[in-house]
Amino acid sequence: MQHVFFTSRSHRGKVKRNNQDCLAYLDDLAFAAIADGVGGSAYGEVASQLSIDACLDYLVSEKALPSSNTHKELSNAIKVANEEIITIQRNEPKYAKMSSTLTCFCVCDSELHYAWVGDSRVYLLRPSKESITMLSSDHTLDRSKIDPQMAPQLYKRAASILTRTVGSILLLKPDTGLIPVETGDLVLACTDGLTNMVPDELILEYTTKADIDTSEGLEKLADRLLDRALDCGGVDNISFVLAKIT
Repeated sequence: MQHVFFTSRSHRGKVKRNNQDCLAYLDDLAFAAIADGVGGSAYGEVASQLSIDACLDYLVSEKALPSSNTHKELSNAIKVANEEIITIQRNEPKYAKMSSTLTCFCVCDSELHYAWVGDSRVYLLRPSKESITMLSSDHTLDRSKIDPQMAPQLYKRAASILTRTVGSILLLKPDTGLIPVETGDLVLACTDGLTNMVPDELILEYTTKADIDTSEGLEKLADRLLDRALDCGGVDNISFVLAKIT
């Protein structure tokens, strides 16, 4: 297993009253997960914390990482989190509408395995090639299938309306993927509080200019991304995990 150095940031932002994002990473398993609670007053912060906890509990208790089917185990972990939230929804009426995005990844045998539900993204940055690749795809309404004349408000809001979340349906199907990685690559998992404020091109620019060969340089990059998101308005919670493959 390749060594991965992690850093992370999570901030309430400038507008929201609380932080409904949650994240975690395990250095020894080269694993990270991030979640964005949905629903505002509908206990989104509970859903995101439960999602992360259930995901970690499954992977650790089942000794699921690393394996030959790591991305499938990540998918299983998300399904377990979904089942746990739905059980709580049914037993506690006040939690009936809570849900969360959940995105996780693991670096194993020179491959990046990832799985997700919702619009918290995974990116692969390759500074040596000055490239950034969005590996996940947002589970949101497809604007191309909406008539802007017939439904102008729905068309406008499509990109922010989730079609799949942890806690939405019992038989949840996470999406998965895997891609080869190289020493020097950087993995970014983030909530939309970052990507709605900082475009991909600027994330890449900051990365290529940063001295990410040192832990101090990676920390400075994380600070710069957070500061930029806040400077651009910070209208949502801002959370992300950066993983440098060494």
